[in-house]
Amino acid sequence: MEDKFLKIRQEFATSVGFENLYDFVDHFSLFAGIHTIGNKMFTYELLKNAVGVPGDVVEFGCWKGSNLMFLAKMMTLLEPNSPKRVIGFDNFSGLPSPTSTDGDFATSQTGRYRGDYEVLMQAIDLFELKSRVELVVGDALETIPKYREDHRDSVFSFCYLDFDLYEPTKKALELIDESLSVGGVIVFDEALSSEWPGETLAMKEYLESSEKKFKTVSNTLSRQPTLALIRVE
Repeated sequence: MEDKFLKIRQEFATSVGFENLYDFVDHFSLFAGIHTIGNKMFTYELLKNAVGVPGDVVEFGCWKGSNLMFLAKMMTLLEPNSPKRVIGFDNFSGLPSPTSTDGDFATSQTGRYRGDYEVLMQAIDLFELKSRVELVVGDALETIPKYREDHRDSVFSFCYLDFDLYEPTKKALELIDESLSVGGVIVFDEALSSEWPGETLAMKEYLESSEKKFKTVSNTLSRQPTLALIRVE
């Protein structure tokens, strides 16, 4: 079984153009910076808060899928027998055009952060996560309302927001507010960042309008994610 996995992952490395990919992956702590390691440690600690909390794990804005796959793999370790799915929303075509609310920096980033859907699907297949991971592809301003309509019974335990922009973040928070369990976690990748004011504004408006109560947790390990809200009632 191990030999088969090693063979398949080498085929994957070759298909994405990195013959020696796993020479680096298998020794990631040698090459990864403090920020990258801190990012994963903080995200892991937040994810542990959602263990035993009813509901799926959702990421809004997947880019290349690194964080989505981290969440899926951690959930496989933390709740191996859970029916929870890991759901990722992304257009896979890059950052959409922002509004004036999002500022000049966001405008300069339009079109960046374009993921590769095919490579991500290959990775999902490689690690046998097809039954765990679901991708919702398209413009979030359209896919989120449709998801709300089609999944009125949705329940979330952990939500990671990485849309960066005001409008899609606001849409995501509307869905989250209807679906987040008590004890559930909302993570903001860029809130309070001066470069992405839209995400901060969407968060502030949500906290002002929501009837739910939260405990706030700040990241002390890395630049991102910036903070999290844990629902207490």
